[in-house]
Amino acid sequence: MSTHRNPYEETARADGLAVGLAHALEGIDIQAAAPGGFAAVPAAWAGPEADLRRLRLADLEGVVFVRRDPLRAHDAQAAALARRRLAHVRLGLARRLLDRATKHLGARTAGEEPLIRKQMVIATVADVMTGLELLHHQAVVADDGSGLADVHLLLDELGWEIARLFGAFGYIADDEAARSLYVSALVANTWVATSEHERDEREEGEADG
Repeated sequence: MSTHRNPYEETARADGLAVGLAHALEGIDIQAAAPGGFAAVPAAWAGPEADLRRLRLADLEGVVFVRRDPLRAHDAQAAALARRRLAHVRLGLARRLLDRATKHLGARTAGEEPLIRKQMVIATVADVMTGLELLHHQAVVADDGSGLADVHLLLDELGWEIARLFGAFGYIADDEAARSLYVSALVANTWVATSEHERDEREEGEADG
């Protein structure tokens, strides 16, 4: 693994998505920074008067979606900061789930040999680790717009490669790995917009809905 530690990655790897998200959004004005009609936030942040959208799987991860005030001016700089921090949170979550996957594979056997020692599994884990290192670098150097959006799309793809390591359990929504990956993608969808035009289109679509 990389020797370059990132605090947002470390938080999510140690404590999961909701705690990582809280760390990423520290000091950021949610209403000004969110690019769309709703913003994913830790459930603990939502006050009793908040206008929320809730999803069962997100609730289990400690995440809710708060409606953004359309009259608030958009802060593009804060939005870019949130996107970059969130990329590192999602990287940390991916590392957390990879840690869990390797333990899962080490406890399962095929032909009296732990699955983690099978050549195909070793190759898959190595590919995922390489992908995480590459995305860590991209998250550091990518531009604030489409570059970071690409990082988040690649994190979606890499996440499901990790899910495959759990076998059938990786596709069961109530399993922690699948649930965390699914909610992580939902969180990113509320915070990642590649352009002002895309943000405007998203808000118009939500208003129509």
